[in-house]
Amino acid sequence: MCDLAGKVVVITGSLRPMSRQDVIMFLERNGAIVQGYVSAQTNILLTGHKQLDLFEPDKRSKKYEATISRIEEGQKITILSEEAFFNMVKKSQF
Repeated sequence: MCDLAGKVVVITGSLRPMSRQDVIMFLERNGAIVQGYVSAQTNILLTGHKQLDLFEPDKRSKKYEATISRIEEGQKITILSEEAFFNMVKKSQF
């Protein structure tokens, strides 16, 4: 499982099957700090299923675009897909 303790996480897009509030509660329970915006402190961008449309980049969120810009400038941010996140949640329950 990804170590979330002390990591600053930003969520973009809709997540399924969990509600955003349930996702935030899971992240905080595992030591993450959840922010509503991408900053110099951001470590992880959690992307909902609508954010990874490679064929329509103009439909990406501002948070996703800000993350890409920061990565290009050298900031280390992990982009975590909805699928990878939910696999992490499942593994944590065992």
